[in-house]
Amino acid sequence: MRVISFRSTALFKRGAAFSVAALAAVVMAPSLAGDPGRQNMVANLASLAMLGVFCIYVLAKTHVHLLADEVTDAGDHLRVQRGRTVMAVPLADIGAVTVASGAGMHRIVLHLVAPSPLGPRIEFLPQAGLWSNPPAIERAAAALAQRSLQARGARGSHRASGRAPPG
Repeated sequence: MRVISFRSTALFKRGAAFSVAALAAVVMAPSLAGDPGRQNMVANLASLAMLGVFCIYVLAKTHVHLLADEVTDAGDHLRVQRGRTVMAVPLADIGAVTVASGAGMHRIVLHLVAPSPLGPRIEFLPQAGLWSNPPAIERAAAALAQRSLQARGARGSHRASGRAPPG
């Protein structure tokens, strides 16, 4: 078994949430300090609203909240963890593998044949060594897609022959 995702994704996601909270605190600090000569509450709330819109836009573009914390390749299946949810995804259950980019972040997206507890697709950041090499990310995704296709073919041939799959 080997980890195929960025090992610090959970820390990265916590850092993003902490950054949003810190920005909100900085925007609201003058009005919370109680100095009426500094700024009024309406201006601070307007700034906070603009910050909120910006954060929602960034979340929509980067999908940080949807990223799997860890994806481990276990041969015939992937072990996926997001938060406290851990599940095994057989390679045959992956319909397609694509690379998505948003806000300068490249993600590998697993499109599942049937929805799982994590949703109809699983997104994860590739290993850090691949971040600056988009062709390598594409090759990793293509290799995973090829293995998935082979697993689906093997599953289909066992069903057609009436034999049980090995294992």
